[in-house]
Amino acid sequence: MSKTAITNNIYRTQREISDVTKKLSQVSKKESDCGKRISQLLNSITKNTSPNQLRSKLTEINRKQNEISRIQKSKAGLQKKEAELTAKLNRYKTSLEKEEEREQKKLVDAERKREREQLSFQRTIRRELETQRHLTRQIQSAPQSLMSRDVEYDLFISHASEDKDDFVRPLANSLISLGVKVWYDEFTLRIGDSLRRSIDRGLANARYGTVVLSYSFFSKNWPQYEFDGMVARETSGHKMILPIWHKVTKDEVLHFSPTLADKVALNSSTNSIDEIAAQLAEVVLE
Repeated sequence: MSKTAITNNIYRTQREISDVTKKLSQVSKKESDCGKRISQLLNSITKNTSPNQLRSKLTEINRKQNEISRIQKSKAGLQKKEAELTAKLNRYKTSLEKEEEREQKKLVDAERKREREQLSFQRTIRRELETQRHLTRQIQSAPQSLMSRDVEYDLFISHASEDKDDFVRPLANSLISLGVKVWYDEFTLRIGDSLRRSIDRGLANARYGTVVLSYSFFSKNWPQYEFDGMVARETSGHKMILPIWHKVTKDEVLHFSPTLADKVALNSSTNSIDEIAAQLAEVVLE
């Protein structure tokens, strides 16, 4: 039961108790008046009272006693009803207290959740900024020969392996058919290659990088290592990252990387693979 409903029940029960209390007061007065009349009649009987007067007085006394008996029965019923209503009122008040405690707990929990989310957001920002500073220092300290090397790829594709079959492989094939030179692990890595060195070489020799953001991407280390490398390239002044949202929402991307959520992105939910490939090709081949 809602707090409003409980409060309305309390007000209604209080009115009912007030009505019963008023009736009790009225019948109690009648009972008192009957008792006073009986006392008056008894005090008026003396040795000089005639037989006819005595019968009349005794008849009235008997009538008042019967009336008192009826009043007492009515009074007992009203007292019982008052007790029941008072018990009901106490139950409603207890329910209201519990409901107010639940609402207060919800408010406290919501505030704590908001504080946790805010702290998590701040930690994400600090971690992202520290990663960017670290990778920027690495790039700035890299040999000049590596920085001036001719570009070998138009586009580096960073993705989670779980997205390979349904999205990334068809996207890579579509890009290649459009004349885009793609760094894609299935096409580029050979047996015995060092994964880290191959990724570093691909990142260093690609003009752009597309990041396929998905649930799987957010939970993997290698894709995030690749993404950090692209971020480092961008902090050195090169616009590189071309994000693709694959079955994720803006809030989920925001939680992973607040700065990345602000970038204009392609979305597999609203564009086909061929449409995404065409838009990427238009950017990287211009």
